[in-house]
Amino acid sequence: MKKTLHVISLGCPKNRVDSEAMIGQLGAEGYRLTADPLRADVVVVNTCGFLQASVDEARSEIAALALLKQRREFRLVVAGCLVQRMGEELRREFPAIDAQVGVHSCDRLLDAIGKGGAFIKRRPANYGGDYYGRRALTTGPGWAYLRIADGCDNRCGYCLIPSIRGRFRSRPLGELVAEARSLAARGVRELDLIAQDTTGYGVDRGGKRLLPRLLRALGEICGIEWIRVLYTHPAHFDDRIIAALAGLPKVVKYLDVPLQHVSDRILKAQRRGIDSAGTRALIAKLRDRIPGVRLRTTFITGLPGETDREFSELLEFVREARFEKLGAFAFSSEPGTRAARMKGQVPAAVARERMGELMRLQRGISAAVGRGRIGSSCRVLIDATISADVPRRPGYRFTGRSGAEAPEVDGAVFIRSKRRLIAGDFVQVRVDCSWEYDVGGTAV
Repeated sequence: MKKTLHVISLGCPKNRVDSEAMIGQLGAEGYRLTADPLRADVVVVNTCGFLQASVDEARSEIAALALLKQRREFRLVVAGCLVQRMGEELRREFPAIDAQVGVHSCDRLLDAIGKGGAFIKRRPANYGGDYYGRRALTTGPGWAYLRIADGCDNRCGYCLIPSIRGRFRSRPLGELVAEARSLAARGVRELDLIAQDTTGYGVDRGGKRLLPRLLRALGEICGIEWIRVLYTHPAHFDDRIIAALAGLPKVVKYLDVPLQHVSDRILKAQRRGIDSAGTRALIAKLRDRIPGVRLRTTFITGLPGETDREFSELLEFVREARFEKLGAFAFSSEPGTRAARMKGQVPAAVARERMGELMRLQRGISAAVGRGRIGSSCRVLIDATISADVPRRPGYRFTGRSGAEAPEVDGAVFIRSKRRLIAGDFVQVRVDCSWEYDVGGTAV
């Protein structure tokens, strides 16, 4: 009899790819997925341990599953970043956990289920093509993440990723192309490239940045029509990368560039490897050399020592730069980071208040950007059919994304159509309405 599996994936898209690989690994051994943990023989929680909020979310999920185990016995396996961060301390806190699997031991998942215990290697793993190649797809239809590297060498002052995930490790180009071909054969039309630093791809394999070469190789794959680059690093762009982003036809003119701040002193404290002048010059260069590019960024408010003046400098920069997409995070003091030891810790309430003010500013910018799209036409990848009219969006029965919207983090394109639109297909849409973060239009 086949065994049943329930998977809970927490955290970022990189974690999601790991979860998909776990599902594929167990599926090859006869496990079938169930949406109900009370019907599962094995429950896997793939955790995030990046921020305290992520730790709290994971603890809440584990506690809830521990209670469910009192109603029906199942094997509870906890995996991922929080396991790597906390080790055996997590099992002592939650005795209901049967096994733990760290980020460098995901290929030992079957052993963990069968034997129980802890599988937590400290040396970074380099998983082969089989690990990712047979992964299940939980995204789409029509799009998927392609994880091009793991780990990080940047050692930003506020970040635990290098201590959790290890050194930066690029995946072999041939392996990535083979996986992308497999994804295309399964109906994937959009690849979203992810890593801790996609602009660093290849630097650990001979010292050269090989992202342009990878983009060209992926662009030759039949069936792949959009390639989107996420998680770039502002200090690691060069002219070759920018030329590839601008000139390759399948690379959508959308770029995710987490800047984190613009004040020289804060950037230095964050160890971002770039100053305010360099940041401003990069944004100007990207807009000049990649006509029509849509920029997404993120900022951190409330880093220790951030003054009202430095926060005002950030607000003024956002007003000037007018990013099409922007996210913000209130600083979280994580034990083990340099920032946690810095003097002048900003009260959490102040950090959250600044984050709210920044997002209110961006809301107005985003609304103006949306109004500017009215009357234009865009190619849209269909995501879903809406079973009923969305409140305040009467008549819109389909949703999708244009090149200007990344999956899961940006808004959507709501679509009117007299014909049935199929998820995973492309359609041309004339934009005739906008909201703060979404636009609406008619299929033409």
